[in-house]
Amino acid sequence: MVCTRIVFMGTEIRDKAGPTSPYRAQGFQSVTEGNASLTISPHEVDLTVGDVYTFNLTLSEEFTGCVIVTFNLTKDVGDLPLSLELCDGSPGDWWPLNLTTTNNGKATLTAEAFPKGLVETRATEAFALVSVMTNPNINVASNVLGWIYTIAWDISFLPQIIHIWRRRSVEGFSFDFITFNFIGFFSYFIFNMGLYWIHAIKEEYFIRHPSSVLHVRLNDVIFPLYALLCTAIEIVQCFFYHRAPGQRVSTPCMVISGVLVLSAVVGCVLVPTVDSLLWLDLLYWLSYIKLIITCIKYIPQLYENYRRQSTSGWNIWQVILDFIGGTFSLLQMFLLAGNYDDWRSVLADPTKLGLGLLSIFFDTLFIIQHYCLYKNVDERKKSTTSLELVIKDADNALSDTDVTLHL
Repeated sequence: MVCTRIVFMGTEIRDKAGPTSPYRAQGFQSVTEGNASLTISPHEVDLTVGDVYTFNLTLSEEFTGCVIVTFNLTKDVGDLPLSLELCDGSPGDWWPLNLTTTNNGKATLTAEAFPKGLVETRATEAFALVSVMTNPNINVASNVLGWIYTIAWDISFLPQIIHIWRRRSVEGFSFDFITFNFIGFFSYFIFNMGLYWIHAIKEEYFIRHPSSVLHVRLNDVIFPLYALLCTAIEIVQCFFYHRAPGQRVSTPCMVISGVLVLSAVVGCVLVPTVDSLLWLDLLYWLSYIKLIITCIKYIPQLYENYRRQSTSGWNIWQVILDFIGGTFSLLQMFLLAGNYDDWRSVLADPTKLGLGLLSIFFDTLFIIQHYCLYKNVDERKKSTTSLELVIKDADNALSDTDVTLHL
């Protein structure tokens, strides 16, 4: 039988199960049998201000003796669970931990056992991430925004593919843009795939971030894979459909792409040979490659539109959907930050923040090009061409009349 007393500020509150050993604040002695550890579960919860939530504190192995278990929150989001005195535990023993939330915010609940070494409270087990929101309806709205921007970004790849297929031409479509896009989404796919599927890399993540929950989900793997396939289709179209004279990947693009790819290859060589480097570090670098590429990939297409004084090869619906996705992505971030009083999280996710801001910035420039700077340029070119043909036909007709009269 396990003996338990709940202790608060060194004072016994109540006896929960059977006789207990006397607790002495000074000179507390125990002996241990086995390698017991405590686990708080679940490791992550979403709560609302005013909720009372019960966690489970579970023992993994048998131990003999007594320990005092205290609890701590990294931010004042609620009333701490009462301290416990545990004596002579068996595998599977568990105790309820009640947390009453009083403020919104995000905090980590941790446990610590005294004396140390008798029962382990490892950072990878004895923790729970507590997220306390102000209003659950705001979370519902943020989830809706999440689905909207995800669908918008998914659909945004299709208009350009259809546009090229209908024109049977890739003239006006920047090959630099599509090259950068392919490398970026390939890097992002490997990053998410590694953190989602490869067990050894997940272990490296938890060693480096023990009191953390890995938030990479299956959809985070599927989206870059889908984007990669769509980009590959566009590359195939570039080989089979009409191209403008001299249309190719530029030298600066080849140099930048080569440097980024080479850096990833060097990382693959260094990780097995340098002890301080992990495969997780290489995956992080791949995510930074995606962010770098997002910063520069739109520039070639902007220049191509400027050079041709036309956006005819660049489908505007791709831009509009991308703009919607970036805008709603940022709105979701700010809604969640306000609801959880966690504004640092906005800056703590530079990839998502950067992708949203960059998408909005460059898409705005594309919209200005299409609807303001080069509006109706193609129609005017067609009208000019048609007028030239009419004049040419008229000249030919007059020439034929002159020949007839002369005869």
